[in-house]
Amino acid sequence: MKKQYAYFLFLLLMLFSNCKNEQAIRVYNINRYKSLSQILETKKLILGTTINPISFYFYRNSYAGFEYEIAKYISTKLKVELEVLPVSNDSMLYDLLQRGEIDLAANNYLSLNHSYPDQFSYTAPYFKSNLIAIIFNQDTLKSNSMKHLGYSKIFIPTNDLEHIPYKKMKDIYHTKYQVLLDDSSSSFELMRKLIKKDSVAIITWDYLLKLSNLEDLSKVQTFKINTDCNMSFLTSFDNHSLIDTVNSIIDDLLPSNRYKEISNRYFSNHKILTIEDPTDPAKSGKKNRFKMGSISPYDELFKTYAKQYHFEWKLIAAIAFKESNFNPDIESPYGAAGLMQLMPETGKKFGADNLFNPAQNIKAGVGYLNYLRNYWDKKVEDSTQVMYFVIASYNSGQGHIIDAQKLAKKYGANPNAWFDNVELYLSLLMEPKYYKDPECKLGYCKATETINFVKNVDGKHQFYIEHFK
Repeated sequence: MKKQYAYFLFLLLMLFSNCKNEQAIRVYNINRYKSLSQILETKKLILGTTINPISFYFYRNSYAGFEYEIAKYISTKLKVELEVLPVSNDSMLYDLLQRGEIDLAANNYLSLNHSYPDQFSYTAPYFKSNLIAIIFNQDTLKSNSMKHLGYSKIFIPTNDLEHIPYKKMKDIYHTKYQVLLDDSSSSFELMRKLIKKDSVAIITWDYLLKLSNLEDLSKVQTFKINTDCNMSFLTSFDNHSLIDTVNSIIDDLLPSNRYKEISNRYFSNHKILTIEDPTDPAKSGKKNRFKMGSISPYDELFKTYAKQYHFEWKLIAAIAFKESNFNPDIESPYGAAGLMQLMPETGKKFGADNLFNPAQNIKAGVGYLNYLRNYWDKKVEDSTQVMYFVIASYNSGQGHIIDAQKLAKKYGANPNAWFDNVELYLSLLMEPKYYKDPECKLGYCKATETINFVKNVDGKHQFYIEHFK
């Protein structure tokens, strides 16, 4: 009797266990999502994204990124607020999408492959990309075919973020070539390493070459690899109401001037800046707008607000020149405006209601510089170094410089010195290995712009000191 009871109990336990497991599996496979009507009702579209040079990053304490701006356009058309939820890796993005905590997922590298057709759905594409072979061989630039080039090594970056589809590349290299899979470098880093070498090639995405900041693209030759991958948003599986509406908005956007503006902003090659050294004061700003012997038409405003905040006024003039070329009406593609190129949020914080008003703009800009100086005075001992940190923070945002300082300390560099120390680690924030480091809170940084901004402002400041009273 006891054996029969025990056997019966065992069967019940097994049955319960199997039912529980089946239920768990069913629940896991259900995609939870907000329908379009629910998004419109809550007036909020939630974008999940990793931080990288294309999808999303922080720029001057504001949001930027190609895919972010496409999502922003979609939210505007839907007349809802766009909420951005940055995550550190792909798996977190998938989990959020699976649980219905985000409506769209942006990860440019992932969507190029459409690697998850069963788990997720994809919107209409808003960008097409191909793999290219970049040839670094000065003696063979006239060749029209990869087959006739004299290179011997092909480097392929295998960093997770780049998702190179290896299966599509089998027919592009011959066994005589040595193929090197590099899992320690991104495409950007490999290009910088190999630009001066001969008889080598790199395989990467075509748009990454445009974003590489290589000083002379004429010294490389490229060959298209017919992969034709599409960049698109990921959504929860079968969320048809959202997908159909988003697709319609994307279709209307693609032929528009607005799309051209966004594309040019993120997919044009950014040339390296050089320190200008004019011999004529008139070249320092708009000609015939101010008396000779002055730096700009706004010298008195620079002097007034520099004195109020205890700055050297020629430094303020140097920053304004590098930001706007003394044009009070200029506005950057990112929204920075006026002489000191302030973002709207920063301008309001420091008292500027109208960023195109020279007095308001300069006063707010100097107020922001003073705020940054008060912060770095407590972190950096040498006053000269403090100003380098202030200028860098003014250009890129304070958070990126803090991240670079933490990396410098971690790797044994001087965290209180700018040139060749924190500056170096800021440049590394363009590489996934470093901007994904747990020490870094803001991730990817457009570091080249900031590094050159500090050098250029410093050079212009010294020129003003030498040539103007």
